[in-house]
Amino acid sequence: MGSSAAVEGPLSRWSHGDGNDLAAFDKITAAFEVGANSVVVETCDGREIRITAWRDLSTHQFVSAYERRTKIKSGMQDVQVWAQSPAYKQCIADDVESCLEAALIEVDRARLF
Repeated sequence: MGSSAAVEGPLSRWSHGDGNDLAAFDKITAAFEVGANSVVVETCDGREIRITAWRDLSTHQFVSAYERRTKIKSGMQDVQVWAQSPAYKQCIADDVESCLEAALIEVDRARLF
C-alpha cells in the first residue's frame, strides 16, 4: 500500500489523496509533472502528449502548447521525438495552474479521428 503524500504543483487540483488522481478524466490514463509549467499525459488510445504553459511576456498570461511523442525513422533506426500538435485548442489563463488545468481538459475532451 502506498502512502497518500500531498501533491503539489500543476496537478495538485486533481489529487484527492485516494490514489486515483485522474478519476475526473475519461481519456487520460496517466500524468507526469515534468516541470513547474509542464506535464506529460498518456491517453487510453496510446498517445503521449506534453503540455507546456508558456508565459506570454506581452500579456503576462499563460498559453498552452501541445506536443505529441512520435517515432521517426533515421536510416535503420527508429527515434522518438516530440512534435508540435495542432490537434488541441490553445488555452489561455492568468496563472500556470489554470492554464494546465484547461489544457488537460482540452486533451481529455478532444475528439480525434
